[in-house]
Amino acid sequence: MEFIKCDIAITGGGASGLMTALTLAKLGVKGKIIIAERNAKIGRKLLATGNGRCNLSNVKISDRFYFGTAAEYAKDIFRKYDCNYIRKYFEEVGLLTVSDSEGRIYPLSNSAASVADCMRNYILSYGVTELCSTEVTDIIPDKRGVSLICECKSGGNECSTKLKISAKYAVLSCGGKASPKLSGNGNIYGIVEKLGIDITPVFPSLTSVSCSEKLLHTVKGVRVKSRVSLYADGVLADSHDGELQFTENSLSGICIFQLSRLVNEYFVCRTVNRKKTGNIKICVDLLPEYDSESCRKLVMSRKELFGRYELEKFFDGFINKKLGIAVLKKAGITDFSRKTATLSKSETEKICRTLKGWEFIPSKPSDFENAQITAGGVSAKEINFDDMCSKKYRNIYINGELVDIDGSCGGYNLHWAWCSGIMAAESIAERMEKKYAETE
Repeated sequence: MEFIKCDIAITGGGASGLMTALTLAKLGVKGKIIIAERNAKIGRKLLATGNGRCNLSNVKISDRFYFGTAAEYAKDIFRKYDCNYIRKYFEEVGLLTVSDSEGRIYPLSNSAASVADCMRNYILSYGVTELCSTEVTDIIPDKRGVSLICECKSGGNECSTKLKISAKYAVLSCGGKASPKLSGNGNIYGIVEKLGIDITPVFPSLTSVSCSEKLLHTVKGVRVKSRVSLYADGVLADSHDGELQFTENSLSGICIFQLSRLVNEYFVCRTVNRKKTGNIKICVDLLPEYDSESCRKLVMSRKELFGRYELEKFFDGFINKKLGIAVLKKAGITDFSRKTATLSKSETEKICRTLKGWEFIPSKPSDFENAQITAGGVSAKEINFDDMCSKKYRNIYINGELVDIDGSCGGYNLHWAWCSGIMAAESIAERMEKKYAETE
C-alpha cells in the first residue's frame, strides 16, 4: 500500500469539493491539499449541468426551495452566502456571470466549462494536488486526524493499487448516487454509516417519472405547456407549471422534475412531505390558461363551428394532433371518422375532464442513472451548520450533495454546494491558523 501525507484531503472533485479547495486557496491556507476523485477527470458532473451551461445559482435563493432534514438551516446560511456573494466570489477568480428572466444565474460564456476552468486554474496555481481515478473505500479517524483508504485505478481500470492518505482534516464532498457515470456511486453512504453517522433514506430527485398509462407511447416526443399536480391520498401535495414532455413510458420536463422528489419519496418511504401516504397520482392540466368552465365552452364552440369535420380534425389548430387523438381515446372515442357534431354531452364532458385533469399513476421509483440530484443523505443531526463539521468527528467535514438537503431546479443545488464548500474551508482555515499561531 502506498502512503501520502497531507494537511487537508477532499474526497470528491465535484462542485462542493472544488469550492472547498478554491476557498482554501483564496484564504492562503498553508499546507498540502489533495482532492481524491473517483472519476478520471475532476468536475465531470459540473460540466454536464444545465445542459452544459451550468445554472450555478439563482437570484431568488431562499430556504423555501429546499427539502430534507438540513433545509431548516438554509435560511441562516443564505443570509450571508446569497447569490450576490457567490457571484462576487466567482468574479474574483475570473468567472463573469449573468442572470436570465427567470432569475437563473449562468456563466457569461454560457458554458459550464468556464466554471470548471476558472476553479481548476485557481486551485492548481495554488498547488492543490488532484488524484483522479482514486476512490475512497474506507475512512479511519484517529487522534492525529483522518486516514483515507483508497483504490486507485490505472490502465483503463484494469489495474488497481491501494493508497492510504493521512490528513489532519478530511472533507467529504463525494456527492450522492445520482448520475453515477459523472459523480459518486453511493458507496460513501456505507462508509459513513460505519462511522456511526446516521444516513436518512436516499432516493432520486429532479428526474422523469414512470407512469402506467397505456396511451403514453402514442404521444411520445410531444411537448406541451401544462400544469402538473401531485395528489397524495386525494389531497394536493404540489403543483408546477411548465413544458411537459411525454416519453415512451414516462412524464418528463422541468415541471415533472419538480414533482419527482415527492414521487420517489413515496416509493422509498411511503410518505409524501414526510406524511404517511397510501396512494399518489399526477394530474395534468393541458389548458392551464382556461378554467374548467372556459374549457367546456371552448370545446362546445368547436363542436358547433366544426360540426361537419371528422373527429380526427377536432383539435387541429388547438393542441398537438397526436395529443388530441390521445385525448379523444382517453375519452373513450375510437371512431375518428365520425362527424364532430355527433359528440354526445357525455363525450364532451370526458374530453373536458381529460384536458383539465388527465390522471397518470406513477408506476415505480425513478433510477439514479438519469437523476440530477440525490435526496436524503447525512442527517442534519450529525452536522454542525456553523461550519459543516461532523459533530462526532471534529476533523471530518461533510458538505454538498452528501448532506440531507436538496433543492428545486434552477441553480439551487449548486448554490448549496458552493455555500457548504466555502463554510467547511473557512472553518479549516481558521483552525489551522490558530494552531499555527500557537506554535510560534
